[in-house]
Amino acid sequence: MTKRLGLPALILIAAMLLSSAALAGDGKAGSTYLDVFAIGVGAGPSAMGAYAGAPGDMWSLTYNPAGLANIDRLKLGVSQIEWLEDSSYSYLGVGLPRGEGGLAMGLAYFDLGGVPVLDPQGTDLNMSAEAYNFGFIGGYGFDFPNVCGLKAGVSGHVIQANLDDTGATAIGINLGLLYGMMEDQVHLGLAVKNMGTKFKFEDDEDSQTLTYVGGLSYTTLEEQIPNVDLTVGVDAIMPQDQDFVLGVGGEFWVYDMLALRIGYQTGSEMGNLSYGAGFAYSDFQLDYTYADYEDLEASHRISLTMAFGD
Repeated sequence: MTKRLGLPALILIAAMLLSSAALAGDGKAGSTYLDVFAIGVGAGPSAMGAYAGAPGDMWSLTYNPAGLANIDRLKLGVSQIEWLEDSSYSYLGVGLPRGEGGLAMGLAYFDLGGVPVLDPQGTDLNMSAEAYNFGFIGGYGFDFPNVCGLKAGVSGHVIQANLDDTGATAIGINLGLLYGMMEDQVHLGLAVKNMGTKFKFEDDEDSQTLTYVGGLSYTTLEEQIPNVDLTVGVDAIMPQDQDFVLGVGGEFWVYDMLALRIGYQTGSEMGNLSYGAGFAYSDFQLDYTYADYEDLEASHRISLTMAFGD
């Protein structure tokens, strides 16, 4: 018997992913695939709602791998999200400068808990199954040779989708470009994500959601506003066969210690407002984000980043 996620569980999960970048799977009831790297890794970037065109750091790995070129120190980051219906998401990542760019890797685990089970005809079997998704991603961003201001990046991922005692695995590739202008005040980012194999889950087959992303950001210079760093951005997210998503947001740092952030993403079914704060001291940075899902309960995200070396 083929086990499939029940429609209520898929509606719940789809609503959460709308706020993060794009719907997961093929958007149909019964899909077993969830993109664990489209959930909004890092509390800081997820609060902004737009990060594909941001200057970049280790968190760029899941947004636009070209931003990895701006990694300047060895950094370790952990992120945790508590969601609805006892679901949770955990991420562990590391980034380090290498050659003319930066290298990053990350592990993600999405625990969906117990979800309803349907038979192949869509009938509720009054059963529940443990569902979880696990993923690994690694990538490299670098300065593009002989083109001033242009950076490129590539990443690859492996996602393992599990439903009770069965599972499926798929691999994918993500490509990105990031172009800096006006003394790197303005950045234009482009990314293509989830080019890869399909999940084959017993009798079901799910494609990864091929997604095109364009982003634009503006960052103030140090001398423009004393002791204040401001970044604003906008992302256009176009998942294949799904609704267009527009994200806008900004980040406001004061004395390189306290950050305030706000972001908004909109789709055809619902909008998502997120806001949060960050605190940096020495080599540590703590970030928190509160995301409002309008008709659903809110989620809480927290991440900690630690830097090493000069």
